[in-house]
Amino acid sequence: MADPATTSNHPLHVKLLWLPDAMPGTLFGALDVLRTAAGVAQLQRPGESNLLTWEIIGGNGRALPAPLPGLQPVPARRGQRHGRTLMIVPGLMAHSAPHLSEMVTNDTVTQRTIARHVDAGGWLAAIYSGMVYPLALGLLDGARCGAPWMFQSSLAQRFPGCDLSSDEPIGLHERVFHCVAPALLTEFMLRVLGHLHDPDLAQTVSRLLLYQQERQQWVPELVSQRWLGKTTDSPVYRAIGWLQAHVDEPYRLGAVAEAAAVSERTLLRHFRQVTGQTPLDYLHRLRVERARMLLEVTLHGTQAIAEACGYSDAAAFRRLFQRAMQMSMSEYRTRFALRTRRRYWRVEGQAARRGRAAPQA
Repeated sequence: MADPATTSNHPLHVKLLWLPDAMPGTLFGALDVLRTAAGVAQLQRPGESNLLTWEIIGGNGRALPAPLPGLQPVPARRGQRHGRTLMIVPGLMAHSAPHLSEMVTNDTVTQRTIARHVDAGGWLAAIYSGMVYPLALGLLDGARCGAPWMFQSSLAQRFPGCDLSSDEPIGLHERVFHCVAPALLTEFMLRVLGHLHDPDLAQTVSRLLLYQQERQQWVPELVSQRWLGKTTDSPVYRAIGWLQAHVDEPYRLGAVAEAAAVSERTLLRHFRQVTGQTPLDYLHRLRVERARMLLEVTLHGTQAIAEACGYSDAAAFRRLFQRAMQMSMSEYRTRFALRTRRRYWRVEGQAARRGRAAPQA
């Protein structure tokens, strides 16, 4: 995919295609991602106009009233029509390959709507069996991509212009995104938003919607996958538990070894064998992860965050954070904060101060 840095904050209007034979969950799931992204954008940039908008359309391309509560459109502003436009083609409830073929063959109205959208410069995101529409229109000719396994053989025979032998579940060909399974919908939509709209926003939303074990358990993914199956009485397990519980305390190898009930030398050897790093390296990852979360959701300054991560020297912690994240703490907060700016907070405190300053009756 193209360099997302060139697409940051680009206005994007999304058309969700509602069809009689659509899998509703594929549209609802896409809409969940859009609504979450719009909400985070408002937290990060309060008062600014929506750059991410959407509407629900029928097969004829006309806007539909919201069929259910919570599906209300967010219309694009008049000037925003010059931004990018994306049409989402849902998966289709087809019980067999011949049924899928019959559905798209008979639906010439939707085919014309999609063709007009693409001819006008619009982008397409086809989900699961909805891939049959761009295939039928020749929009994936020359591409090598995956396809839903249930329909793969039939689609390959019917559309020989596209190589459907790839095992990649998500892809992009020219201006057509495609995804082979509804279960990947959230990740798929985040990739689309990162490519067309705002990569920083997509990354922030991914931390809200995608399961991240290190955030659930304060355990980096590398370690959790490699030692999880080991017995709970192993020294590495005990050491990691101690480090997680003492992130905000100064590091002492002797204290970690004592908690693990082994010598310092034995702990270092076993820890490196299991995790590929030293206990201090592992602790640094925990501290950086805690700092990221605090930068995203709190108003604490760098000194307070450094202390919460076991550092009395904020400058030293800023250098550690810079090495780990390749950006400063202030830059990270600017890009990924999940809250409004400072001036929108502490209203109660300001009111209390005004109340104290008011003369007594």
